[in-house]
Amino acid sequence: MSISSYRVLAIASLAVILTACGTTSKRDTSLVHPKRTQVQRVAFNPSDIVQGSGTTMLVGRAYLGDQFQERVANLVDVVLNPVSKASEQWYQEVCRRGKVLTGPVDPNYERRRYLAKTNSYGQFAFSNVPKGEYYLTTRLYWMDTKPARGPVQYGGLLAQRVRLDAATHTIDLNQQHRCPGYFH
Repeated sequence: MSISSYRVLAIASLAVILTACGTTSKRDTSLVHPKRTQVQRVAFNPSDIVQGSGTTMLVGRAYLGDQFQERVANLVDVVLNPVSKASEQWYQEVCRRGKVLTGPVDPNYERRRYLAKTNSYGQFAFSNVPKGEYYLTTRLYWMDTKPARGPVQYGGLLAQRVRLDAATHTIDLNQQHRCPGYFH
């Protein structure tokens, strides 16, 4: 073997080594969520809803905060859902226990809910809502894209049962109202 053959072999070997060092394995960056237990949705009965006479107003903010940072529910839906057997089931099975409700949602149930959108500060408002008891809910998620093992999603659902009986209420959704079944 001549010196030029050794050079070619050395250069080829070096190229293979450098290529192997420069190759990065493709990392799975998809989020993996645990499989959740399914529960059949109860039938909605409009007579379950008890509302008082007159209307009220609700304003508030949706956020999570501590002494270091605040995360705001930015431009997301906030739902005001009248207390009924169907909304109780959602709160107990989904929010508290982390399960999934299956079966079609009754259109009459959906029509009884009130929706508001938060602004960029997490503020929301409901006006002219019948007095009564409701579940106030929203979601607040964010991504951490820097961990070594790929992106991690944090946050989840926030919910609380509220009684609206005065002219105006100010009620926030924050870390005290995390749904333990749907929060990371």
